[in-house]
Amino acid sequence: MNSNPQDGTSVKKYGLALHTASRELGLAISNFAGDSRCQTWNLDRDLATHLHQYLVEFIQPQTWADLAFIAVAKGPGGFTGTRMGMVTARTLAQQLDIPVFAVSTLAAVAWAAPPQPPLAKGGLLNTEPSLAKGGLLNTEPPQPPLAKGGLLSAEPPLAKGGFLSIALQMPAQRGQLFGAVYSVNKDSGLTELFPDTVMTAESWQEKLESWESSYQLIEVGSELGWSVSSVLELAYLEWQMGSRPDWSDALPFYGQHPVKGH
Repeated sequence: MNSNPQDGTSVKKYGLALHTASRELGLAISNFAGDSRCQTWNLDRDLATHLHQYLVEFIQPQTWADLAFIAVAKGPGGFTGTRMGMVTARTLAQQLDIPVFAVSTLAAVAWAAPPQPPLAKGGLLNTEPSLAKGGLLNTEPPQPPLAKGGLLSAEPPLAKGGFLSIALQMPAQRGQLFGAVYSVNKDSGLTELFPDTVMTAESWQEKLESWESSYQLIEVGSELGWSVSSVLELAYLEWQMGSRPDWSDALPFYGQHPVKGH
């Protein structure tokens, strides 16, 4: 189901992205024509108290009427924070009658990954602190290598052959972890090679050992607000391809029930 159908694929207004799936709140906004900004706050358990206030202040001088679409990190991540961001994005999109793009938190990290030689059967890149507090819309160093506009004027980090396979692992509850593998392609953005999945560490290791091609392995940290710029970029790629998802299609990915035994 689609909402807000439009002719063409250019964004005449702004895209807004929210990332609440970790201890950090990340907000990004852009008109994809030179006016972009991104900001993060380490709110942890105070997210529910401050989200609305920070969102209202951050969007200024733009107004809600200036938004063409909303993007939101759908998880995996913290249960309460992910749910809060998703509800906020869905509510805004419904009230404004605009599309909302739900983007994997692991996909966002993959998109922002710094260029590294692909690793055959091993090696680890930790997103903290090397990728902390960066992203396309935040010019404060250090930042992921999407400099000078990210997808708008530069290419994603690529391995020889035009693509880079990135495996990501992220701690989950009860000793498990989330794993996923994405391919970064300069023409089409991200391709999901292995979907976001919760599993034991042993099962994930078996998956990696049986992976037939080289890959870059990233350990995803607990502060991910900086990757909100990647959430916005990936949503914009879909927008450019003509996608207009309805707010009701945006669903969180928890992977696990927050209570053991469910």
